[in-house]
Amino acid sequence: MNQDRRDLPPLESLVFFNTVMKRGGFSAAAPELMVSQAAVSKRIRQLEDWLGTPLFDRGARHAVPTDTARRLEEPVRLALDYLTSSLDTARVTDTGTLRIAANGAVSMFWLYPRLQAFATSSDACNVSVLTADDPSTLTADTLDLAIHYGEAPPPGWTGTPLFDETIIPAAAPAIAATVSDLPDLPLLDYPRLAPDWINWRIWHDRKPGSPLSARPVETCRSYGHSIGRALAGDGIALASLPMLDTLVSSGQLVPVGDDTLTTTRRYWLNRRVTAPLSPNALLLHRALAGPDTV
Repeated sequence: MNQDRRDLPPLESLVFFNTVMKRGGFSAAAPELMVSQAAVSKRIRQLEDWLGTPLFDRGARHAVPTDTARRLEEPVRLALDYLTSSLDTARVTDTGTLRIAANGAVSMFWLYPRLQAFATSSDACNVSVLTADDPSTLTADTLDLAIHYGEAPPPGWTGTPLFDETIIPAAAPAIAATVSDLPDLPLLDYPRLAPDWINWRIWHDRKPGSPLSARPVETCRSYGHSIGRALAGDGIALASLPMLDTLVSSGQLVPVGDDTLTTTRRYWLNRRVTAPLSPNALLLHRALAGPDTV
């Protein structure tokens, strides 16, 4: 079959579509794509124009995927995954680029702002970020550094604790101030992609007297999506501190009630035991974890 380039949309528009579906909205996708929300919207519009049909109903608060978008979500993701893995087998490794991995929430809310500061410092170097919620992906041999969640680093890895985990129910300020008058305001949940993740069911098990237990629960596409909807005033999310320190310290999210849950788990900045840090990796490690951590 002869294939003309006009038979396919621009590859970048598919990447943007995949990220928007994965993150649950234009605003949530923008930090991962390292562009503005307007740039995300423009790329999605380009794909919609190519398809001749809308992919999102753009409402006042957030874009809602159409049936077409939901049908395309899995095929586009699988195609991009296959293309990425195929290209990785042929690409010549750039030894000057550091590779760091973290799950989606850590990347979006904690890592990217710090990488921006690192990129503008005198220690700056090329950094490639792998974002994945599958814990096994975060232990690939090709990584220089990885941020892991748990009580200790994974087997074969060693590192430095970044911060302990404390969880609070949180919402936008206007919502938190009137939450008692909004009995139908939902708890914003998310899929548990790892057995040690804490969602609302686990919260209720550990906080049996919580006044929030009678509220309805809505499942979002991801943890990042739940935080995005909380910021938009759509419900109450479980905020992991200090991963969300920027949102909390700026007042964009505020606690709902006085309940907190401190677990025995931490977020760790790790390296493989058998692979000493390169000079550039050492600089990045110190920028993220502190100057005296290695």
